[in-house]
Amino acid sequence: MIKRCQKVIETERLLLQPCTTNYSDVFFQLISKNRTTLMDSFPALLTATETPAATMDFIQQKIFDANNNKALAYFFFLKENTQLIGYLHIKDIDWKIKKAELAYFIDEAFCRQGITTEAVQQLLLVCFEMLHLGHVQARVDISNTASIRLLEKIGFKYEGSFFTDDKLQPQQSVETNRYGMSMEEYLRNRDS
Repeated sequence: MIKRCQKVIETERLLLQPCTTNYSDVFFQLISKNRTTLMDSFPALLTATETPAATMDFIQQKIFDANNNKALAYFFFLKENTQLIGYLHIKDIDWKIKKAELAYFIDEAFCRQGITTEAVQQLLLVCFEMLHLGHVQARVDISNTASIRLLEKIGFKYEGSFFTDDKLQPQQSVETNRYGMSMEEYLRNRDS
């Protein structure tokens, strides 16, 4: 299932490549550079990538997850200079009910340029047209208005709020909104 998705995907400005250990050091640098920005929305990622060695282990786990049809993670690069600028993750895949959750971040230096929108739209193509999922969702910290706008812009619908969502921040309550998109909504948006 996931194996057929483990190839480089090209967009107008980006290359999306399944996670590979070749970029471990560069990914560690990207996370380190954006640590403050990522603190609220990606605490588990930060904990798992505190050192270069831990970052290598993190990437190896993502490769293992992909090889076992549990999740699929991509790095995304600017096509013009192959600079690693972000991370995309299709996670918590439930094959029985054909749903998954998306997570993503981009280097703060590249925010508000439509790049993340371009990357997430390609990730939706993978979810719906390659993996044949029926529903995709994303949880967003309510203070992350840029991500909320992005999801709404590409057709995600608000599905609810979680006032004690400790999945993002263990031992700490964080208010998150959940947004979702069905296969039918995706096809309607794609074809319009």
